[in-house]
Amino acid sequence: MTSLPPINRKVLMIDNYDSFTWNLYQFLSQEGADVEVFRNDQITIEEIEAKQPEIILISPGPGHPKTDSGISRDVIQHFKGKIPVFGVCMGQQCIYEVFGGNVEFAGEIVHGKTSTIEHDNKGMFKNVPQGIAITRYHSLAGSKQTLPDELEVTARTSNGIIMGVRHKKYTVEGVQFHPESILTEEGHLMIRNILSVRGGYWDKQIEDEETKTSINNNSNEKIIISNEKKSESILTKIFEQRKKDYELIMNQPGKSFEDLNKYYKLNLSPKLISFYDKLNKIINEKNEISILSEIKRASPSKGDINLQINSVDQALNYANSSKNIAAISVLTEPNWFKGSIEDLRLIRLAIDSIEDRPCILRKEFIFNKYQILEARLNGADTVLLIVKMLEFAKLKELYDYSLELGMEPLVEINNIDELKLAVELDCKIIGVNNRNLNNFNVDLNTTKLIKDSLIDNGGEKDRILISLSGINTKEDIADYKKSGINGFLIGEALMRKGDKVGEFINELVNA
Repeated sequence: MTSLPPINRKVLMIDNYDSFTWNLYQFLSQEGADVEVFRNDQITIEEIEAKQPEIILISPGPGHPKTDSGISRDVIQHFKGKIPVFGVCMGQQCIYEVFGGNVEFAGEIVHGKTSTIEHDNKGMFKNVPQGIAITRYHSLAGSKQTLPDELEVTARTSNGIIMGVRHKKYTVEGVQFHPESILTEEGHLMIRNILSVRGGYWDKQIEDEETKTSINNNSNEKIIISNEKKSESILTKIFEQRKKDYELIMNQPGKSFEDLNKYYKLNLSPKLISFYDKLNKIINEKNEISILSEIKRASPSKGDINLQINSVDQALNYANSSKNIAAISVLTEPNWFKGSIEDLRLIRLAIDSIEDRPCILRKEFIFNKYQILEARLNGADTVLLIVKMLEFAKLKELYDYSLELGMEPLVEINNIDELKLAVELDCKIIGVNNRNLNNFNVDLNTTKLIKDSLIDNGGEKDRILISLSGINTKEDIADYKKSGINGFLIGEALMRKGDKVGEFINELVNA
């Protein structure tokens, strides 16, 4: 077992009725993962979604993947591009078949025998030495002649048997051998590599700060490279890209800041409703919970969530489901979140005639006044300002400008230091992000700690506190209510509910 720090990831494993499942369970747990195991005929796709795993692993198993893998192939098909999916032995064979390949007799029968492999030093094999011994228990393998175009071979034995495949785009990968076997060399490193993968796409994966390891060429000693900078670089990358985007947008004819300001002075912006008053009425006057329901097609940490969703249909489902929907949060960042300002404009038009409509929140990486004015002209009632991403002087400038346009912003924080800045700003609505933006881990206690700090320091007064990120069940909300927290922004859990979203919202409201 490795002496490296634990990697706390939530793993759901599909058990294809194989005793090696529990060896995998042991290896994953030893590396710090929280693992739940379900037999391949004793769980549904919907139940898996409700559990919100961060990684899915398809176990080994007897028989052929076409006839003996239960729900395994459906799981791969459903979760590809959403979260990482890994397969071992039959699990890899399932991956091979899902993407169009054939699994056939391997040409040899090996049970409990070792072979050496060469690999591509990526994914599961990152920093794994070449020529290591791996343990094989199989007579079937993916046919070389039917290798799907979407997959690439990552490892082979010396006689050419495919020992690993990886999807070229999605974070889907499998190995034919058993990394959890005592005879396999570097099995724990492979498991750590599995646990390091985040998101649904290889080009956007984000690794945990504890997981990235390297080999010191001089001493052959494993060292830990903090990935806090790596995660921060993702945020910085998004932020910098938005600056580039807006440099182009603001230089388009008719779209300069001066142009937008003229449109605003001509009263072309839609009528506002007060975000603060809306929240206050539900949370304080009615003493009920308030939900900010989010339109979010994808995210850096989760990959694709629901790319097929029609944003207007989803917004109408939200707006018509409950009067406790205080706002519809619209992600307008196009590259990582797959949103647009056009989504916001159309949603506002669609809900405008609804009596006592929800507010429209522009959720974006805002760094200048232009984005706030653009939001106002397209129908937003409020905007998000992220304390972490802004110097205080800029934060205050943007906050004051938003107030000037009649919009009380949602000011997002994640820790006590950021809370102090929000209080100094004298903002009225604070959103507590339970997701740490350095490592993307979620801790639902974050909002409770912030609330306690507000109370202890006399900063609560007329402020409204909203819990952001990681709220997935009515039990989460019921637990928060015990702490006097009644405002919630919910995105992914709603986006995954399909046509049952209205029913789910009412469950949450009545928690």
